[in-house]
Amino acid sequence: MSMAETLPYAEEVSGQTIANVPGRLGSRSRNMVLARIGWPWQRRLAKAALLIPRIRYYEDLFRDYSDEKLLAKSMQLRGQARGKWDLNKLLPEAFGLVSVAIQRTLGIRPFDVQLAAGVIMHYGGLVELATGEGKTVSASAPAYLNALAGHGVHVTTVNDYLAKRDAEWMGPVYRKLGLTVGVLQQRMEDSQRIAAYKADITYGTAAEFGFDFLRDRLKVRGGQATTAPFWSAWIGSGVRMDPRVQRSLHYAIVDEADSIFIDEAKTPLIIANPTRLAEPEEQIVFKWADRLARQMRRDEHFTMNLRKDKIELTDSGKQLVRYSNPPTGKHAKAMDKLLEAVERALHAHYRFARDQHYMVSSDNKIIIIDEGTGRPMPDRHWRDGLHQAVEAKEGVPINMPSSHAAQITFQNFYRLYEKLAGMSGTLMPNFWELRKVYRLWTTAVPTNRPTRRQVLPDQVYPTEEAKFNAVVKITQEMLQKGRPVLIGTRTVEASKKISAKLTAAGIRHQVLNAEQNQHEAEVVAQAGQPGTVTVATNMAGRGTDIKLGPGVAEAGGLHVIGTERHEAERIDRQLIGRAGRQGDPGSAQFLLSLEDQLLEGLGAAKRRELMALGQAGGQRDWNAFAPLFRLAQRRVEARHKRQRFDLMHYDKQRQEMLQDLGADPYVD
Repeated sequence: MSMAETLPYAEEVSGQTIANVPGRLGSRSRNMVLARIGWPWQRRLAKAALLIPRIRYYEDLFRDYSDEKLLAKSMQLRGQARGKWDLNKLLPEAFGLVSVAIQRTLGIRPFDVQLAAGVIMHYGGLVELATGEGKTVSASAPAYLNALAGHGVHVTTVNDYLAKRDAEWMGPVYRKLGLTVGVLQQRMEDSQRIAAYKADITYGTAAEFGFDFLRDRLKVRGGQATTAPFWSAWIGSGVRMDPRVQRSLHYAIVDEADSIFIDEAKTPLIIANPTRLAEPEEQIVFKWADRLARQMRRDEHFTMNLRKDKIELTDSGKQLVRYSNPPTGKHAKAMDKLLEAVERALHAHYRFARDQHYMVSSDNKIIIIDEGTGRPMPDRHWRDGLHQAVEAKEGVPINMPSSHAAQITFQNFYRLYEKLAGMSGTLMPNFWELRKVYRLWTTAVPTNRPTRRQVLPDQVYPTEEAKFNAVVKITQEMLQKGRPVLIGTRTVEASKKISAKLTAAGIRHQVLNAEQNQHEAEVVAQAGQPGTVTVATNMAGRGTDIKLGPGVAEAGGLHVIGTERHEAERIDRQLIGRAGRQGDPGSAQFLLSLEDQLLEGLGAAKRRELMALGQAGGQRDWNAFAPLFRLAQRRVEARHKRQRFDLMHYDKQRQEMLQDLGADPYVD
């Protein structure tokens, strides 16, 4: 007998029938076998599936409880959890309670696969849930169960908007069960942060949790913590002696875990000392290096290794530097430092592209664009003089580099939690790296309904111009069929070019990029309406559900066009996952060109050869070049993986060195 046959529920609270697909978690007999002799990830899914009938039993039992009785039962579980009961033994009752609370507050009933994902996360594991399968609901039950112990649970997201949205959406569920909910936002006062951390469940971005950890270390290091007088226990002092805002790191659920554990792992969390505008004499070296970089010729004065993302001066380049009247005076530097300054200036010119890696704000500031999400990061700066090199390149005011006060990598921060879990739609490609770094198994949880998305083969064009013309043509064809179109781009610049071509063709559309992101959620949510065309950078890949409008499913669903493969296959899958969500029909296809930046991964000479071939044109089967894009992608992914491990090992060595000196391992 399949598990679904023992669970006759297939309705939402509204009474509308839905498809609770039989056997999505396998039969009971099969799961009993896999729970004992399967691979680690198979055992976890099988054990979770075997718990579903017990959870549904308690859900049935609690469904007839009044709200008051439901709250009383929750308080009873809370007392047991704080009385050193094993949380694992409370799991079926706790999950059943949450399921009933969700039905009463949100009007939906968690699917078996969502509950199974929650079970895996409770035991400390990573789950791959396909896009649109309801990760927010899946995280609610393990968050509730672990919050019963009273040590606090952190649920992390990728941006402030999603943190606030999820807290507001799931807050009524937790409050119905007697728990409190807090939310962290950027630029909150300490008093607000303390209140948020005192809550049983706290929502916030991964960076905010990490920065609060570092700020607390700085406060303790700076002597802000004082000892309370012995009489304060009886009469109270009215003064909070502990300056820290964060409680101990007990349990974290990381939403979009691949973004945090993989993409963000290349960038350490750093609290820098206050910076200031550089005085004219302090800008001399940066401006001199910028002028010199503009004069240099590739392969004569410097070499550029695209595979390793490395620029080095040749002997001819070094000679040019020595005899270029280098700056003198008190702000001048030794020759080796001047050579490094020129290499950074070359990096700014040849590796950092405006409207891709950064943009210039209206107040003449360099704002970094997160390449993984497409969102602006106004609080981030490149290290080691790179930010100043870009400022000199763009002719905006130059700020002096700041020294570091405290730093930690995401890898080392999240390993400080007593228990860690995460979820995303694209975790399996980095299965072994996640296991090696975080000691967590990744489990792929099946979808509630069979996927109906059609992924079409990549189409390759000789030039970017030809590719963008094809994008317009395919968009027109889809609109004639009554299907909405989502066009994904890697850069702001590409989104502008496509927008101009769509406008010239008379196609109404919305643009969503780092420069126009104020109404991100609303734009993405409407992307499934009939006749809608949305052009978006990577920010359209995560967090917001796309609901199909009337008649769209019958016409074939949303069609996604990717205009360039990304540096990681996972980001491609996130974009593809915008179509065909929750069993809806849909399709996706990537249109590529021989001028795409990804081909740098094959090396400079090979890329120049391919670009020349494309520009020459002619009758040729351009699709024969499609395998080269995946090869380039794998090489770039391997390079980024090495960078992540190098950073992790460097941070580990730095901490060990500081500990040997008797210093705080996180504070410089």
